[in-house]
Amino acid sequence: MKRWTGAGIGILAMVALASCDVINPEEDIPAYIYVPDIELQTNNISEGTNSEKITDVWLSLDGGFLGAYPLPALIPLLETGNRELILQAGIKDNGINSTPEIYPFYESLTYTQTLVSNEVDTIRPVTRYQDAAKFAFIENFERSAHLFQDVRRGQLSQIQLVTEGVFEGSQSLRIRLDTSSSVVEVATNARYSELTKQSPLVYLEVNYRSDVPVVFGVIGHEANGLPSQGDIAFDPGFSPREDWNKIYFNLSRMIIDVNREEYQVVLQAFIPIENGQLTRNSAEVWLDNIKLVHF
Repeated sequence: MKRWTGAGIGILAMVALASCDVINPEEDIPAYIYVPDIELQTNNISEGTNSEKITDVWLSLDGGFLGAYPLPALIPLLETGNRELILQAGIKDNGINSTPEIYPFYESLTYTQTLVSNEVDTIRPVTRYQDAAKFAFIENFERSAHLFQDVRRGQLSQIQLVTEGVFEGSQSLRIRLDTSSSVVEVATNARYSELTKQSPLVYLEVNYRSDVPVVFGVIGHEANGLPSQGDIAFDPGFSPREDWNKIYFNLSRMIIDVNREEYQVVLQAFIPIENGQLTRNSAEVWLDNIKLVHF
């Protein structure tokens, strides 16, 4: 029988400990950052409302992208010490949960943070619109006249400024539907050009609540000043919602596909039909703070 000397036993013990480290390696203890939300600040005169629906924070560390995290976000980071953090505001493109995107018109935010293992640093970001962001129009429905008066289906009397139940300020726009006029289609009076001159990115921001679905789109025209029915395309929209909500419509692809020099923004509200019958006898749609944003 082979006997182990004290030195041999010591070597065996060291090998065993090393094996344990391989099988159960010591885990690094992460540092954490906590981002409860991202606030938007605006110049109300030139940029309109500070209403936002920022749902995610997109994080880069020392120039490398780490991921997108739903807000509020507690984010573990194995890297410690002095680090550069870049935070960007994330939205749901067209209000769809499966299409998260960085909102391109909000500023990214850079922080230099000393990260310590097992400690939580809270960051409360405040973002703004980028200086390069342009507003083709901002319609807050606070004036006696508003942009959405080019009625293509329905009656202008179905579209009214109201003071009750508004989102903010003193007025919102209300569209009423009934069995005699179950579809209303209305566009902006004005046409807008050079939306994609600097960048293909064009978004429409909308605050809304609604009894029925509403779809949005564009009407493309050539810039010859002549009356035109234009080329119309509908794509993004929203479903009924009882409470006020905010949505970011990505119009970029639609505008590229229509490919005209000038555009109206158009919306269509309708009472759905099932089995050949209207699903409701009446409905209301409420809109506020509509912005057409581009670079």
